[in-house]
Amino acid sequence: MTISERIFSLLELQGKKQGALAEFIGVRPATISAWKQKQTSPASELLEKIADYFGVSVDYLVTGREPQHSVVQGIYGNENSHNVVTIGGTATLELSEFETELLQIFGELSTRQKNALLSYAYELKEGKA
Repeated sequence: MTISERIFSLLELQGKKQGALAEFIGVRPATISAWKQKQTSPASELLEKIADYFGVSVDYLVTGREPQHSVVQGIYGNENSHNVVTIGGTATLELSEFETELLQIFGELSTRQKNALLSYAYELKEGKA
């Protein structure tokens, strides 16, 4: 799969529009259409903005592979539901057992599955699902 194909797959998975992507990264909508028609490919200097738009890594856009590291540094807990997640080595949050289980499952998903789950979660939050 090419970078352009991954971009259009992410647009579909996340229910986003080409025009919104164009506006976010600062290009004309015709530029996005040219990618779809395989006339051109995204310029390398746009990849970080595109990745930010979709919430994926540049590595994923380029290779389709998941990054080998995670933002979550560790989950610590015991049977008394005192679970703590340390993010980026500094901030800590106390999680319920339910939240911990969800986070562990989420960590095992592919980027595509994570994007689909996140889109579904937003639909649930908005009462659309």
